[in-house]
Amino acid sequence: MPERSLDGASGSRPGLRYTLLALLFTFLWAAAFVAVKVGLYSSPPFFLMASRFLVAGVLLLAFGRLRGQTLPGSLGYWGALVVLGLLNYAIYLGLTAVALRHLSAGTGAVLASTNPLILAVVAAVFLKERLTSWKVVGLLTSFGGVVWVMRNRMGGDDRPESMALILLAIAFLVTGTILFKRWGLTENLLVVNGGQLLAAGVALMIPSLLLEPVGSVRFTPSFLAAWGFLILGVSCAGMWIWFWLLSHGDASKASAYFFLNPILGLFLGALLMGEPLHPLDFAGSAAVAVGIYLVQRS
Repeated sequence: MPERSLDGASGSRPGLRYTLLALLFTFLWAAAFVAVKVGLYSSPPFFLMASRFLVAGVLLLAFGRLRGQTLPGSLGYWGALVVLGLLNYAIYLGLTAVALRHLSAGTGAVLASTNPLILAVVAAVFLKERLTSWKVVGLLTSFGGVVWVMRNRMGGDDRPESMALILLAIAFLVTGTILFKRWGLTENLLVVNGGQLLAAGVALMIPSLLLEPVGSVRFTPSFLAAWGFLILGVSCAGMWIWFWLLSHGDASKASAYFFLNPILGLFLGALLMGEPLHPLDFAGSAAVAVGIYLVQRS
């Protein structure tokens, strides 16, 4: 797949539309954590993800066709979508689901927040994105804020192999992000996202059918509500926004918003599930916000 140049927005300071969409993506991604917790009460993890990916992929491809977008006409393009679907969805979320069984929420959030740090370094090498001193300060400030907020939520019985799995999953996600930017798949984002989701759904449904008790899935009202949100709100809308952000700016600036995910997840958990908040959580949250601001203005 040949490389193509992106639009002139890459490397420039983000505008209001970019910022608002980034915040909406962050909210949807954080809310997905709550929805997944609800969904897992009634479904095994691989089946929950595979079924949501399959349905979302079919919906996006069908909607793209209704809007006049053409499906990829070459095996090379489909091959690229399969590779990206495995990296961005199937392997990343599959490994994460396995790892989180033996990790506390705090440790998982801290490890997941290494994504923007790793991506900033890799993007400087492979995408030639500027790694300025202010960007480094902003990234470290946000990461420090996440560590501060999550420090009391980190468990003492976290398994080292599970921590390694999270870092491996992030490596696959970073690779998928870099390839998406280098391959220049910035047009027909409905089809691009739909193709990835379809490939990921097929890939995860195979181990689900082989290893999981899919007959135990209970289609309760709460499960259907969570499942529907994961399909429409996260896989269809949220991930379309993510690829739009990557198409209209630096990968390192887009990924900086991932620092907000555990913060918003805490507040949503407190609002919807009655989970406790501590006064110092607000100080850490402020540090995360300041860090993201520095990254976007660098």
